[in-house]
Amino acid sequence: MKNEKLKRLKQLGLAVLGAYVLAGCPGASTTSDLSQDSVTSGAIAQAAVTEGAEAGINTVDFEVCAAVDSWQRPSEDEQAKQLSSDARYTDQLEADSPLKRASDRFWDQQIVSFTTYGLSARMEPVNLSGVWTVADELWDCYTPETTVAINEGDVAETWLLNQQITGLDWEGDRYIMTVEPAATGMQVVQFNRVDDLAELPLEVVTTSGSAVEVVSGDWQ
Repeated sequence: MKNEKLKRLKQLGLAVLGAYVLAGCPGASTTSDLSQDSVTSGAIAQAAVTEGAEAGINTVDFEVCAAVDSWQRPSEDEQAKQLSSDARYTDQLEADSPLKRASDRFWDQQIVSFTTYGLSARMEPVNLSGVWTVADELWDCYTPETTVAINEGDVAETWLLNQQITGLDWEGDRYIMTVEPAATGMQVVQFNRVDDLAELPLEVVTTSGSAVEVVSGDWQ
């Protein structure tokens, strides 16, 4: 898809350049190679802006407020030992309970999104996803101003587990986040929302075009 877009942009840029050359430049009968290169680059850049605007594509600024490059999800034995040390999980993970369903949902996931914040509710994704191993390195993300903004729908948050963000766009009716798979590491990404939907319309794709499942971390 990206190659097709680039091809269309180059074609449009060349068409604009052709129109420029045919119309001529007042006061000049020739155009240097450098001028032609400048016109071509400018035309392609303008074409990209125009096509992006027409398609409803806008770059969304984001902040990586926490990054732990060495993070690895604990083994299942380590996870079980950790949870068994907490009385809240002792019996709840053995039966069909909300905690058991949440544990099944978060384990092995690579992308977890949030549109709400609550300290006790956030602890479940931390514990059940295996992020508890680096929990102390995440809390600087949650200033009072940020937590209020998340709960008011102004800011969204995404955890990337064994993925690294490379870009984020708003494309008409959804966010498209591009990521690069990594052998280790986790990131907490926060960004200002341009939507007002109850559920975050987020799609995640790798740089090679593969879709990555997104699971909501909002406690139900």
